[in-house]
Amino acid sequence: MKKLILSGGGDEKDSKPLDELFLDLILPGKKLLYIPIAWKSGDFESCQKWFTSTFSAFGFTDIQMWTDLSCKNYENLELFGGIYIGGGNTYSLLHRLRISKFDDLLKKFIESGRPVYGGSAGAIVFGKNIGTAAFGSDADDNQVGLQDLSGFNFVKGFSVQCHYLHEQDTQLLEYSRANNLPVIALSERSGLYVVDSEIRVKGFEPAHVFEKGKKRDIGINSVIN
Repeated sequence: MKKLILSGGGDEKDSKPLDELFLDLILPGKKLLYIPIAWKSGDFESCQKWFTSTFSAFGFTDIQMWTDLSCKNYENLELFGGIYIGGGNTYSLLHRLRISKFDDLLKKFIESGRPVYGGSAGAIVFGKNIGTAAFGSDADDNQVGLQDLSGFNFVKGFSVQCHYLHEQDTQLLEYSRANNLPVIALSERSGLYVVDSEIRVKGFEPAHVFEKGKKRDIGINSVIN
């Protein structure tokens, strides 16, 4: 059973319900794997401090961080009960997941039924297309020159937009219409819980669906169809 938690990119206060849900899904005795490779500054030490502080507040401290995915295999993942993929530059993240072939390991891990959490860029890569990363005040630059913007498409054909603000409505409507792609937009206080083909809104604020020239607001705990 596929289990994904996707966060709109807020801080630990904004994502608290999603963080709690994620930890509830990790099997006792298993470690948590943190992958911060999207982080734009490359200061992974500060990433680790933040992540450890966030999850130790819930009493979970068995955490390992990976910043080099090039020599990993599926056996290396057997110790872990969940994977958290942090935010940063979405294009760089997808590029690094592909060239290391960790994308294949990640998909196999998800298919095993263990939970994966994506925050911001880590959420966007699970949508159908990562072109939404170019929107808003926190827009990403495609510095790696990525040509194929296809995401992992684990969200029923939707693309995912994070750090959503209402000022982006016109842009999102036009993007959805021009590319014939439905988009789920998440504010920093919103997120999704994807279980197989069900997409349920979680967090403190609703999600917003842009499709066929229209916008729909989807309330907390409601299912997106």
